[in-house]
Amino acid sequence: MRVALAALAALLLAAGAACGSERQTAPPRPTPTPTLEGARPAGERTVTDMAGREVHLPARIERVVVTAPAAADYARALGLQVIGQPSDIPAAEGARPVGSTLNPDFPAIAALAPDLVIGDAAVQGARIPDFDRFTVPVYLVKAADYLAILDAVERLGEAVGRQEEAAALRADLEGRVVAAALAARERRAAQGGLRVLVLTGAGRDVFAAGPATYIGNLLSMLGAENALANPPEGGPLPGFGVIDPGAAALLAPDVVLVLPAGDGGLDTLIRTDPAWAAAPAVRSGRVYAIDRMLFLRAPGPRVAEAIETLLGLLWPAR
Repeated sequence: MRVALAALAALLLAAGAACGSERQTAPPRPTPTPTLEGARPAGERTVTDMAGREVHLPARIERVVVTAPAAADYARALGLQVIGQPSDIPAAEGARPVGSTLNPDFPAIAALAPDLVIGDAAVQGARIPDFDRFTVPVYLVKAADYLAILDAVERLGEAVGRQEEAAALRADLEGRVVAAALAARERRAAQGGLRVLVLTGAGRDVFAAGPATYIGNLLSMLGAENALANPPEGGPLPGFGVIDPGAAALLAPDVVLVLPAGDGGLDTLIRTDPAWAAAPAVRSGRVYAIDRMLFLRAPGPRVAEAIETLLGLLWPAR
């Protein structure tokens, strides 16, 4: 069971973008460890990243390699030139593949000669020793909720010399999120409150998201009730708990949000399983498959888009 959960966690974190998006081709044999020789550049500035590491940075940062989905979003939102990115996110013009999120290709990264590498400690914690030994400076972001994302925007913006861009980005995010929260309050008053259940998994291996997850944080900000306030332990990712599909139906959610995993199909299973027939979400047709990149893999500067999307699903404008 432990091996199966670890495999599913890797699948959820490293699977490609939603169906229909173009995928990059990774190098044929990604090198999982930084085997390059050479001294680490001295750098002209020293900052502390969000993993608590000291990072020596050049005076000017323009060209960056990103090694995780959220890192890519931060870099582009701050106006940096992304010249390399993981193979498991949608292809972008001008960015070469540099291994996957869980297995960066360090020689491929070094060959691009970036000013900085930006990674994500939340999903690449096991790679921190490799990042520490790498010959190119690596700044790690780490954010799993709205307030931490705002902090990450400011801290990374300062580190790369994009303070004005960071301030403008933060102001935009705050304005949009506050507007969504106010709209949710008005629509709840008119349409009623909702119990929401967030599920992921494949087949009969189903896991539910509790309030401590990223999507749980967004639901709380909108005033939705999480149908699983205290998830049981044993899920593949922090904040996710193992749940029997039949027991999940007994929670009687008004809305079910499904984060696809594997070949998908969990949302179809819920709609057709007799155990779910009496659940309010199934009776009202409110079982939705949602984008796992937006709501699971990349907590970051797309947070306003994420919360606006949830608002439209939960309390549509009328």
